[in-house]
Amino acid sequence: MAAPPAVVTISAAHGTGGEVVGRAVAGSLGLPFLDRAIPAAVAKELMAPLTDVEYAERHLSRGLGHWLDLFAPLGSAWLGVPDPLEPFASEWEYLNHTESVMRRAAQHGVVILGRGASVVLREASQALHVRLDGPEERRLALVMAESGLGEREARRSQRDTDLVRRHYLRHFYKVDVTSPRLYHLYLDATAIPRPTLVELIVIAARARVGSG
Repeated sequence: MAAPPAVVTISAAHGTGGEVVGRAVAGSLGLPFLDRAIPAAVAKELMAPLTDVEYAERHLSRGLGHWLDLFAPLGSAWLGVPDPLEPFASEWEYLNHTESVMRRAAQHGVVILGRGASVVLREASQALHVRLDGPEERRLALVMAESGLGEREARRSQRDTDLVRRHYLRHFYKVDVTSPRLYHLYLDATAIPRPTLVELIVIAARARVGSG
């Protein structure tokens, strides 16, 4: 009986190189890579006016409009799943569509960044759920080094991006994105070189398939 395909979900705090690590893991495992639902640029646009968590909660709970308009669509370009011909009728229709894409991808093997994938695919026995995090100031230093932003702009980008990702999980799944209970591997991406991060995740993913 053939082993199930590997599935890796990666949740990454801003400044931990989630996309770089995710693409490298996918390449090493020979799997497609599905990027996050809220790109950094979109997060910045969505959260730039925010000054506190209360405002963020009002913003995300006020309904469709701006919230749904700013999500990157999922669809045929990645997995052969048709995009909807009409706008989503509700945020829950959007969520169901997103979850359906992830579940179909998991049947064939995939590396998924973001989107609450560790929650959506928590019942997939072969899935490895990974969190990349690290101290705020060390993540900030990496953002500045890699983006060329000054400290003020980098700090705002980090704050806003982390905030919108936390609220995505809280709004739809009522969980804390930083909770260790959601993950098998919780790695400090500011203390471990990225090639080593990739190697650790690949080894764990292969072992997870073998034990599933």
